[in-house]
Amino acid sequence: MRAPGRQQGMTLIGWVLTLIVIGFAALVALRLVPVYMDSFTVGSIVSGLQEDPGLSSQDRGGIREAFRKRLDINDVDTVVKPSALKFEEVAGGVRVYVDYEQRVHLIGNLDAVATFHKETVIRN
Repeated sequence: MRAPGRQQGMTLIGWVLTLIVIGFAALVALRLVPVYMDSFTVGSIVSGLQEDPGLSSQDRGGIREAFRKRLDINDVDTVVKPSALKFEEVAGGVRVYVDYEQRVHLIGNLDAVATFHKETVIRN
């Protein structure tokens, strides 16, 4: 038999704290999911440069222009600028990479900063 004064379950304060934690996690997820979706798009654009057979004979300006066009098509030109594209000579081709960061306002004076590095090698 149970004692008559014994209670089970969460208190009101417990529920409020749980809902605050769940709400904050949902806020962070809602703000960061688009950032990572843009990152995946930029990554596919950069890796798509490697698969384009016409770019192996292009100079850096031609590669940058192809990158800009793909950013415009995928509507991520506000995330990363074509001028962020960097080049480095490697054996057998050119390493093309982009480093960028995105800041997302969360709440009050709290921001989330995500940094990304995407690269590929365009073979000659």
